[in-house]
Amino acid sequence: MNDLMVLENEELKGLEASKAAQIKAVFDPMVKMLEGFESVYAEVMAKETSPEKCAEAKRLRLDISRVRIEADKVRKEQKEEYLRAGNAIQGVYNILKFAVTDKEEKLKEVETYYEKIEAEKVAKLAEERKAELAKYECNSEFVDLGKMTDEVWKNYLAGVKANYEAVKAAEAKAEADRIAKEKAEAEERERIRLENEQLKKEAEKREKERLAEQKKLEAERVKQEQALRAEREKAEAEKRIQDEIIRKEREAREKLEREAREKEAERVRLEKLEAEKKAEEAKKLELAPDKEKLVVVLSQIELAGKGIKSEKALSVIRAAYKMIKDFTETL
Repeated sequence: MNDLMVLENEELKGLEASKAAQIKAVFDPMVKMLEGFESVYAEVMAKETSPEKCAEAKRLRLDISRVRIEADKVRKEQKEEYLRAGNAIQGVYNILKFAVTDKEEKLKEVETYYEKIEAEKVAKLAEERKAELAKYECNSEFVDLGKMTDEVWKNYLAGVKANYEAVKAAEAKAEADRIAKEKAEAEERERIRLENEQLKKEAEKREKERLAEQKKLEAERVKQEQALRAEREKAEAEKRIQDEIIRKEREAREKLEREAREKEAERVRLEKLEAEKKAEEAKKLELAPDKEKLVVVLSQIELAGKGIKSEKALSVIRAAYKMIKDFTETL
């Protein structure tokens, strides 16, 4: 605080004595305001960390910040009136700002002490619960695990575990069913093979009987040949139908694959165009004057503020917005 008592710095030395005295007089009220907070600040910083200290730090920080706000207001008014005097005012303001900002930051650390501890506790609990869920192959990316109550967490974990066990049981049953089906099919193939062997033996027996009674069975032989021809033609017709089905399925599959490749190529082309557009816009913004860039920043801050509900966060955004807007108007 002692540095604030000596305002005859390098910025004031370049001015006429009356103007230097005028500027000093303008800022004297803010200096006295800041000096009035010195003892309170020392008392707050000397206390042990507690919820009460955090609350006191917040109140004091807000009170002290008014010094900076008032100094900034004076700076702008004086700077608009005299350009040369504005340089001196800026120098004095920088001293005030440095003194206030340092204390604001330290008070902010005290103010948010328990908030940081609580955030760390929530983050640690979230990691522990995430590790527990990983045992059951559960994706918890979009679940706020750290802020769940113990009761809600127990119910959630029980549900995940039950679902996991149900899926594993279903998979085990499906595998058992598959094995049983393959076994049944193998047994059926063996039965058919044995049956075919028996049929073959019976056919050979009939052939011997046919040779013994050739004349008697000639008509039957012709009849059997016709039946076999009809069956073969039927089989060939069925094969042609099956081949046609396979051909159509292959053509349909190839068509889908071709369309998929075309869609992928179009997607890549559109992404490339979008990337080129963004690069061109970024290049254009990079080459733009500082004032245009700051206008873009203001629009982004204004857009971001629409989704924020915290009054504390909104106050910070408004202060940043006003500071940048005021600066932009000077360009």
